[in-house]
Amino acid sequence: MEAAGSILVVYIVFFGAWPPWMPLTLQSMALNTGVGFVVIGDEPPPPVRPPNVAFETVAYAALQERLAVLISEPGAGQASVRYNWTYKANDIKPFAPALFPRHLAGREWWAWADLDVVFGDLLTFLHAAATKPACCKVPLRPNGLPESLSKVGSAARVTANVVTPLYPNPWRKKAWGPFTAFRTELGTSMFRESPQWRAILASNDYAHFDEFWGPFHYSRGWETMGDVLTRLAEANGTVRMSKRKMPFAEARTCRDESCMFCPCGAVELRLARSGTLYVNGKEVMLLHLATSKYAWYRRAPLPAWSPAPEAPEGGLWASGCVEATGLGWLNETCATCSAKAPEYFQASVTARKATSLTRHRVQTKWGGHINYATAPHEARPWPWSAPRGAHPPTVVPGRPSAGSSYLFEPLVLICAIDV
Repeated sequence: MEAAGSILVVYIVFFGAWPPWMPLTLQSMALNTGVGFVVIGDEPPPPVRPPNVAFETVAYAALQERLAVLISEPGAGQASVRYNWTYKANDIKPFAPALFPRHLAGREWWAWADLDVVFGDLLTFLHAAATKPACCKVPLRPNGLPESLSKVGSAARVTANVVTPLYPNPWRKKAWGPFTAFRTELGTSMFRESPQWRAILASNDYAHFDEFWGPFHYSRGWETMGDVLTRLAEANGTVRMSKRKMPFAEARTCRDESCMFCPCGAVELRLARSGTLYVNGKEVMLLHLATSKYAWYRRAPLPAWSPAPEAPEGGLWASGCVEATGLGWLNETCATCSAKAPEYFQASVTARKATSLTRHRVQTKWGGHINYATAPHEARPWPWSAPRGAHPPTVVPGRPSAGSSYLFEPLVLICAIDV
């Protein structure tokens, strides 16, 4: 059962075999001792799991039956829900509190998240974000003074009631599949604000209902939760987004022309014993593994998670601090780039500067040189034996051809120094 007294509960929906990075995600959950996590899926829970992580094990077909009951209208008979692929389960995340409401008891916040996420210190960033609402300015008279002192006091007490690290952004997109949080007093059935929520659940098509965009917005008129939050924030003011620009990270290319404000460029992480998460040397709220998942499926499974006091001596989880490199690789040469990037290796100051994050993107001139495997076979085993606490060597044998890069499976190690 998840931690008693925690103010935030995070729902995750994932069907299929647990992914190879699962122990790392569990470690990041375990370090968020003030947060409860609920993982909904059809796989049996890991034999050892953090005390603040609950597993709701349900067959995919059985969950679809529950969704059919949810969308059935009185007097209209039993609706039908039939999915033939598990990726559709991402559309279910906004419905998780309605399906498993018992985990909401005593919570001030609830959130949805993805399983391919490494969490940083969530509550620290959540509290900081809540104090910066993107709303509620006090009306001023022509002379610049407030209309009334009571309105000043009222505005001072207002806090944000929706937090996602993607906002603010140039297009004012307000929902993000990897993590979006809501105050429970705002509501735990926000999906009902979308007029098409029943059609979205009934369809086998993935609508990206948990995202800021959706492929059926124009062709079918389907509102995603991003559309809902925009309407509720900008039309009637019931939603108050946070305007704090929180640092976060994503392991994906910086050359995605469809989303030039999206996070990109994560190549390495360090998860400290304190729960602080560093990506490319900078503290962040969370890391979305995104495109790096292909390389994770290439590597050998991580050791099963276990709490630090009980972990095998010298084992990966024994120290409570872990780091990973090889999420992506800074290319030495690039056919689409105009200059030569510095070689990337763990100790390189030049490469560290070249991959530095500006809030959530690598915006240096080398950003376009960061590559990720697009299929598991593109990631190769490390060409060296990694001793405990070691880092990649400064020179990897062989040279890549023009337009290619070194792409290795992620290397996860005990921190040499826990800071």
